[in-house]
Amino acid sequence: MIDSLGIVAEAGRAVEALDAGRAAGLAVELPFPADAVRDVAVCGMGGSAIAGDLIQSIYSVRLRRPMATLRDYYLPSWVGENTLVILVSYSGNTEETLTAAMQATERGCLIVAITSGGKLDSFYGEQVVPIVPVPPGLQPRAALFRLLTPMLVVLSRLGVIPPVEAELDDARAVLAAGVAAYGPSVPQDANPAKQIASLLSGTVPLVYGAETTAAVARRWKCQLNENAKTPAFWAEIPELDHNEIVGYESPGAFADAAYVIMLREDHHHRQVARRFDFTKELIEPKTRGVTSITAEGETALGRALDLVLLGDYVSAYLGCLRGIDPGPVEIIETLKERLATTGYGRTADPSG
Repeated sequence: MIDSLGIVAEAGRAVEALDAGRAAGLAVELPFPADAVRDVAVCGMGGSAIAGDLIQSIYSVRLRRPMATLRDYYLPSWVGENTLVILVSYSGNTEETLTAAMQATERGCLIVAITSGGKLDSFYGEQVVPIVPVPPGLQPRAALFRLLTPMLVVLSRLGVIPPVEAELDDARAVLAAGVAAYGPSVPQDANPAKQIASLLSGTVPLVYGAETTAAVARRWKCQLNENAKTPAFWAEIPELDHNEIVGYESPGAFADAAYVIMLREDHHHRQVARRFDFTKELIEPKTRGVTSITAEGETALGRALDLVLLGDYVSAYLGCLRGIDPGPVEIIETLKERLATTGYGRTADPSG
């Protein structure tokens, strides 16, 4: 197995990452009270932004404040002085997030940053922005639990989501079980992650989720892109039943390549559960196959993170099956170099 940046090894440290993130979220000093928070904007990109997506998905019906994940250079007009802006950039140098940070500061927002360093730490730390530190030296996508857990704790401390202690305990147990079940030392005949990677070999994966597993499906898609270096796509039930499902009526050559993974849990709305069943029946004849995976865990957080960890291992193992090192993402680095060379230039004002 070629894994020059330790993607698989970091997955095996999921419990350690959760514990460290939990402690960091409790340790950070928040200089504003919970009742000052009107709404929440999580600003980030890629493996950093997915933490916000997961929290929105897991806590969608339990959020006590409106919450959005923003992937852009501009903050929308509703972001103001009573908005909690969580700046998440593992490197601390993500240009979209730094641009959003400038605007959040100018608007007097309530700001918390989660980062391993970079300009976000060095500049905004001096601006008395609370900084939640995470260890450097990882790929952002491999640092998810180190970014997600402190965000959960901070949001709980500020009353945006309910108390998370019991859910974090459950998530910890689920992750420990997952590491034991999916790790590289476990042979394929007893390892669900290796079995699923084998099913996806030579295919174009499509990952479907719903409710608490919707953002998990997006995470799988992104991990398959970055770790396995393969095209992959995601969609959400029930929305996909109003559009994407029609593509299976006449998929052409794509039918020979498409493999669908359905991420499920036992607490879906009854109609959502039925939609999973009926959708599978309708599309399976027009694909290479459809596999349903049901999350384990006593809480919504535990069940979501069970599937997240499984997807992390699956994507890395698929890369290995393809003879690819899951770590480097050369095309992203090439794009960043070109952007740095050309500079920002003149940017358009979205207001006209």
